[in-house]
Amino acid sequence: MGSRRSEPEVTYVILLVVLVALSAFFASAETAFLSLQRMRLAHMVSERVPGAARVQALVERPRRLLSAILLGQNIANTATASVGTALMTQLIVDDGRAILIATLVVALGLVVFGEAGPKTLALSHAFTISRIFVWPMTIWVIVTRPASWLLDMVARGALRLFGGGIEDADAALTAAELRTAIRLGAESGSLEEEASEHLLGALTLQHRQVQEIMVPRVDMVTVDASAPVSEVAQTLAEAGFLRLPVFDGSPDRVVGYLHVSDLNAAQVRGASGRRARDLMRTVPFESEHASIARVLDVMQASASYMVMLVDEFGATSGLVTIEDIMEEVLGELRSESGFEAEEPQVTAEGRNVVDGSMLLADLEHDLDLDFEEIEANTVAGLVLALLRRFPGVGEHVDYLGYRFTVRSADDRRITEVAIERVPAEREA
Repeated sequence: MGSRRSEPEVTYVILLVVLVALSAFFASAETAFLSLQRMRLAHMVSERVPGAARVQALVERPRRLLSAILLGQNIANTATASVGTALMTQLIVDDGRAILIATLVVALGLVVFGEAGPKTLALSHAFTISRIFVWPMTIWVIVTRPASWLLDMVARGALRLFGGGIEDADAALTAAELRTAIRLGAESGSLEEEASEHLLGALTLQHRQVQEIMVPRVDMVTVDASAPVSEVAQTLAEAGFLRLPVFDGSPDRVVGYLHVSDLNAAQVRGASGRRARDLMRTVPFESEHASIARVLDVMQASASYMVMLVDEFGATSGLVTIEDIMEEVLGELRSESGFEAEEPQVTAEGRNVVDGSMLLADLEHDLDLDFEEIEANTVAGLVLALLRRFPGVGEHVDYLGYRFTVRSADDRRITEVAIERVPAEREA
């Protein structure tokens, strides 16, 4: 009699173990699949890691996967509670006490062995567990698809009833999220600081106007379309550039640009009697207010690494080359003449002398200041905006705790500015 009575008890215990294991399976699967980093998973797929593509196929439809997991987990948990209660009623005569004890034991067992433990493990080994579970979970998703679809429809209906809705999550990273990911990578050491700075620089191209980095018209080195090849060669050699704009009569009427490779080829073939217009390439035009990213698109579409920039009236305001854009992403490049073009960093201590064409963005970075209220792109523009007139050499203006003194200037522009910190009482 004793052995017969113990047979159902043993069966209940075995069922409990199996059901708790199933609950643990679904709990760990939920955490493992839904906590996977999309970028890391995509990398694993590109590296052809076994099982990665199958895992990616599952997580690409997270709502369907989650419905299947929750369905299985609820079935396992409900069955565990029922079997636990049945076992306790076999062991304890008092049905009330049996139900109470069963509830406590099952709840504790599910929390420890069916939820907390498996989820903690899955969080630490998400990709490994996902690869192990991918085929059982794929089969389960297929088997429960009708029931999962029904549950999804009920959930949608309930949410609409209360004025809500379900929208598919956007898997793409926003620019802000990407910047955060880059910074976290640099802080953790998985991404070199220099590489992170380059990536962050590239992300700003969409929001920065090209006039911030252009070569202004007054600094442009140009050649006349009627200039002979010998004169063009001399101008190129003195300027040390790869490309020069070609104008016809006036710098406001740029008709193309000349590349040093075309000049060299013409000289090899014999360029007697040829003019700049005979060798020039076509040059695209764009607004000075266009984004740097937009100018890059123009360069790609036109196969030209120089773009002329115009103002609202159509007059030439400057030019930008691919090297100017690359410097914004990669930092200062070696100049085309072969000499290093170093720009000294401005410090808060002492007296700094900078070129008037220095970008305000660089000065903001060096001094940790904010010039958003000033409508200017360069240090010279800052001085002009603050004084509201053209200053003479030696004149100065105080702003944000610093004194900006004109060191040198010509008839049309400020060429050098001295910057130094001033005490609060002097600024007042």
